[in-house]
Amino acid sequence: MLIWRLAIYDELARTMSTTTTPPRVFISYSWESDAHKDWVRSFAERLTQNGVNVRLDQWHIGPGQSLTQFMEAEVHASDFVLVICTKAYCKKALAREGGVGYEQQIITGNIVGGKPREQFIPLVRDGEFAPGLDCSIPSQFMGIYAIDVRDGVDMDKATETILRTIFRQPEYKQPRIGAKPSFLDTTYATEGAVAESSDQVLETFRLPVMEIDGWHLQSGVASHHRWPETFEIPDEKERRGLQKGDVVKLQFDISVSPSEELGDVSSERMWVIVERRAGPYFIGTLNNVPACSDEQDHLNAGDQVVFLPEHVISIYTNEGQEVQIDGDLETSDRKAGNVGESA
Repeated sequence: MLIWRLAIYDELARTMSTTTTPPRVFISYSWESDAHKDWVRSFAERLTQNGVNVRLDQWHIGPGQSLTQFMEAEVHASDFVLVICTKAYCKKALAREGGVGYEQQIITGNIVGGKPREQFIPLVRDGEFAPGLDCSIPSQFMGIYAIDVRDGVDMDKATETILRTIFRQPEYKQPRIGAKPSFLDTTYATEGAVAESSDQVLETFRLPVMEIDGWHLQSGVASHHRWPETFEIPDEKERRGLQKGDVVKLQFDISVSPSEELGDVSSERMWVIVERRAGPYFIGTLNNVPACSDEQDHLNAGDQVVFLPEHVISIYTNEGQEVQIDGDLETSDRKAGNVGESA
């Protein structure tokens, strides 16, 4: 017993070192036999050796002192009440017989008065857990996690479980909650949409910025709102549900050397082949040679393009079919492999 006690004491001692007083525990049991009283006392000694302030009538009540007053005070003041459940204890509790019956009234009153039910821990010493003639657990404790301390169980393990409960040091703790699976990101993906792999989640993506990259994208949604009658774009579902291999048309503004013809920005509509998705972003490859290539070196065919659904103004699927807008437009037979020219 001593070897086991030292094995878990080191861990629990760390908790005790930050506690001003040892946890106070009252043991409720029935005086059904000398052997049972001896077992309860031995169990109380074991808890005491592991840093618990056990309140036991065999230690704290002498001739002439009030048992009922001791019970009332300890049930109210203790951090936990360990209820040693036996068939005899259960029978007395249900019949409200003797000291056990009085204790049950006190316990019930404390629970009703707001004392957390989790502070009352049933320990089954004999009999059965399930309701029936051999049940040892009083009705008010049915459904509560009870600990098996019957003959034949691993008492070292059972006592460790009790100590961990008393010191609030569970054996197993929930790990840190990670990120939700990428396939649950339904905001930007629909059935068959571009998959997002776990390694892509760790990558950092951003939209292009003129001041940094020398080019940026115009919002197709903003253009549609500005000219709703003449500037049509695919619907929201189609723009968010792109698949790998789809070809999308985007609006580019590219910084160029100032000239009378272009000013300092060349605005072009070019095709991008969709490769994958990362969070809210789509990642693609530019499938055009910019018309202003001789005037700049910021953007070239084959470069990576990061964009959002709002930038898409036209879509060709990887089978070469143009996505219809509101079902009104005729389906084009232009193949995806042929959309490499500026438009």
